[in-house]
Amino acid sequence: MQAGTDARNHFHYNRNPVIYIFERDSESLRLETRYSTDSKTYEIIWRRADGTTTRESFTGETSFRTRLDEIYSDLEEKEWRTIGPPHLLADGWKI
Repeated sequence: MQAGTDARNHFHYNRNPVIYIFERDSESLRLETRYSTDSKTYEIIWRRADGTTTRESFTGETSFRTRLDEIYSDLEEKEWRTIGPPHLLADGWKI
């Protein structure tokens, strides 16, 4: 990722909901991370500009962090870049 915030510095050290926004050419992608206290799972939610959503759930923090690193590397390889800093949502989801 050439421009924007290095998401790797922020990707996986917070249990509060966080939104990362990426773009490539005219495409955009929103990646949301959170910890569900009800189900005790870590979640990654992909929201694409076309309206499709994908949710991944993890029971352990290690597998969650590993997956975030994989996602970051894949996005970087495909020339996606972050737009601004991650958005920490201290009071829960605000979409």
